[in-house]
Amino acid sequence: MQRFLNNPDDIVDETVAGFVRAHRDLVRLDPDNPRVVVSTAAPQPGRVGIVTGGGSGHEPAFIGYTGRNLVDAVAVGELFSSPTAKSFADAIRAADGGAGVAVLYGNYAGDNMNVRMAKEMVTPDGIEVATVVANDDVCSAPLAERERRRGVAGEIFMWKIGGAKAAKGGSLAEVIQAAQKAIDACRSVGVGLGPCTLPAVGHPNFKIELGTMEVGIGHHGEPGVRVEALKTADAVADDMLDIVLGDHGLQEGAEVSVLLSGLGATPINELYVLYDRIESQLDAKGIHVHKAFVGNYFTSLEMVGATLTVMALDAELKELLDLAAEAPGMATGAVAAPKNAGVAHGRHAASAAATATTIAKNVTLTGASVPVAGSAGIVREIAAVIVANKAHLSEIDGLIGDGDHGINMAKGFGRAADRIPADASLDQALRILSDVLMSEIGGSMGPLYGFMFQGMADEVAGRPGLDADGFADVMNAALAGVRKTGSAQVGDKTLIDCLVPAVEAFDAAKSQGLAAALTAMSEAAVKGRDSTVDLVAKIGRASRLGERSRGVPDAGATSCCLILTTLADAALKRLA
Repeated sequence: MQRFLNNPDDIVDETVAGFVRAHRDLVRLDPDNPRVVVSTAAPQPGRVGIVTGGGSGHEPAFIGYTGRNLVDAVAVGELFSSPTAKSFADAIRAADGGAGVAVLYGNYAGDNMNVRMAKEMVTPDGIEVATVVANDDVCSAPLAERERRRGVAGEIFMWKIGGAKAAKGGSLAEVIQAAQKAIDACRSVGVGLGPCTLPAVGHPNFKIELGTMEVGIGHHGEPGVRVEALKTADAVADDMLDIVLGDHGLQEGAEVSVLLSGLGATPINELYVLYDRIESQLDAKGIHVHKAFVGNYFTSLEMVGATLTVMALDAELKELLDLAAEAPGMATGAVAAPKNAGVAHGRHAASAAATATTIAKNVTLTGASVPVAGSAGIVREIAAVIVANKAHLSEIDGLIGDGDHGINMAKGFGRAADRIPADASLDQALRILSDVLMSEIGGSMGPLYGFMFQGMADEVAGRPGLDADGFADVMNAALAGVRKTGSAQVGDKTLIDCLVPAVEAFDAAKSQGLAAALTAMSEAAVKGRDSTVDLVAKIGRASRLGERSRGVPDAGATSCCLILTTLADAALKRLA
């Protein structure tokens, strides 16, 4: 792999730093969060703020649409991974001018989870927040289940229309209505000719054989609806247009805007070859292209391929689309910077985090137990196993997901291990791990595992040690933490398929003593992980693959198994 890299783990931070330097006239970094990029024109008093966010690797999306009359603040995630809830919350605060904030983002499990948490986090600030979730990817779910569809390049039209409505003085309700109308009017499809490689993995997470193409591919490399022989450019353009128009139901005389984006490694001249055929076919059907955008607007690292988005226009959408806007990724006319912009409201100053007070729990230990004081090594051992399996977890995830699971897990667990004091107690170490996962990692696993370890830390705190009953309380708190923000059930092909049977096995065996219960938990975790191989995914990105997700273990269940088996082994070594 030949790339312009320093340390692959630093690529997102270095990308953002270079981006802000290069476009300092339009964007700035949030002073309190280096993973939030803010327009130099924001916030504007009395005007609705526009916020979005998503994983890196799609540049110019998402940061490239920060600017004037477009997006006011963007939360930045790891490669192909949702930003943290904290970053979304900080972006909301940065964009708020007192008239509320519209958060416009794509339909992915991690984004849904972290935006929901961010809304709760800014409630004490008195900020009114409303959301629109993009779901324009035709091939990711049938029309009757449009709420399950991914958000792809149609998000750009959603940001453009929402930003324009805010610029014209629309209320929060009016901005949301316009952005929702925009995404409802969008249909998108992607075709992949070659895979991409996450720098920290070093090899492609999926394969597209020479001479073939993946129709309906996602921006993270999610497989499409079919693989077929590579066709001529005209035939590919016809195929993409048929998929989009077949879902759209446009009538002769309709007006549209077309966005044709490369996926990162597609030469621009090939995009124009595709576009020439697309517009000629639209003309033949009596559909007029009012405005076209051709280029790299929403990429996927160095993937070879293209996405087509068609947005049906009415008078309102047309007017808002034509309003001047200026951002690094899109310019439709220069916009003067307002003089009263860019000063954050004092009421949104960052508040100090509450310090948890540990209250001693009045418990009597029975039988063998694990001491709490000085047992931070248990968490370090778990972290070491996750870091050691970084490549394995990403490889599994890449088969039916986006391949970032091992990368982000290793980064989070590794950072946490480095920050755990040598003399820390078990609850202190668990809390550090939870804080890092929720505030720095993002995606869906950041909050899921963050709440899991937070629940464990809360239950451990104040105990002198963990006997069988105490350990059972801790494991049930872990399960409650995961269920606090996730909706998965056993059989959905998620970490729940590992965690639930492991906790149940511990509960069933605890009367035999802590050692027996830990062994039972470890064995059940392995069986739970292996059970996911034959399951069809019902939650997350892999759920859109249907039967194609069968035959592969779930990455979340695999990492959960590593955590639980290592926890059991580490606890057994410390039995007193």
